[in-house]
Order: sequence, then C-alpha cells, then structure tokens
Amino acid sequence: MIDRHEHFVKQTHRNRALIYGANGILPLIIPVQHADLFNIPVHEVQIANDTDWQKIHWRSLVSAYRNSAYFDFFEDDFRVFYQRKFTSLYEFDLELLKLILRILQAEVDISYTASYQHTTDDKIDLRYAFSEKEQKRKTKKPSEMRYRQVFSAKHGFIPDLSAVDLLFNEGIKSLDYLSRVPQ
Repeated sequence: MIDRHEHFVKQTHRNRALIYGANGILPLIIPVQHADLFNIPVHEVQIANDTDWQKIHWRSLVSAYRNSAYFDFFEDDFRVFYQRKFTSLYEFDLELLKLILRILQAEVDISYTASYQHTTDDKIDLRYAFSEKEQKRKTKKPSEMRYRQVFSAKHGFIPDLSAVDLLFNEGIKSLDYLSRVPQ
C-alpha cells in the first residue's frame, strides 16, 4: 500500500537514487519545488523542471551502465523517463516502480491510501526505511550477497544502490537475487 497523503521528507529516496559511476557512488536527485513542500501530501509535490536534470540523469545512467550486461535490454524502457516531462514527483516515482516490477515479472498488487495513515496496523511501515539519514546511522556490515557491478574491479562491491544497478547488471535474474537477500 502506498501512502499518497504522507508529507514529503527530506533526504529520502522519494526524489533521489544512488548509482555506481566510474568514480564510485553517484547521487541522482530530482529537484522539487519548495513552496509549501513540507505541508502538502507527497502526491502533490511538483518537480522543478527549470533545470536540465533529466538530461544529466540520463547521461549519468548511460555512462555508468552502458557496459553492464543488461543495459541494452532495458535502455529504451528507461529512456522514456528522461525524455517525457513529468510535473509530479509522485507520478514519476509510481511509473518507475511499475516499470521495475514489470521487468522483474513481480506480481505485486499496488493499492493507495485514501488519507494519511498514522499507523500501519499489521503491515510493515517502509515509509522511512530508505532515508539516507537512517542508512548513515546504521552500522554497515559487508553484504554477503553480491552481484557483478560494472566498476567493482575499481571500487569493490557497493551495496544499497538504486534498483537500476541490480537490473542493469543482473537483468531478470534480479528477482532471484532479491529473494535470497536476508531480511
């Protein structure tokens, strides 16, 4: 279930992703309009399209993954996100999530909240699980689960990157990899 009515939280993966570039971790940040940003539901957050962020992100993805095993297979699917002008961050994120789930052939029923959910009852609340602040606070231990990454010979394996890193490097085998990762 996706909470459409939560408020935007800074430094979370709602508008940023980490990829593996030639020099290590490369953050991709979608700029958002800041007017009343923290007082509106996340589905109303608008992208600040006054910069060339889409062109920069696409060039970064191509540079980072053009030599990966599966980039050629998915290039056209992802290019669309960097050619089409999105106004809503929520719409961009949701369409990207649906694409990734389709590529993974993951059968997931997505539902949406009608209002803000203070508690999640019997569900696991992941709204804050992917915060950069939270990840920095956690003690990192080396992941035993690894896959080949384009620049791993230069910088070693880097965990906790965007799903595109896994997809471009492992293709449809990504779902198998995810099913083996300890929770």
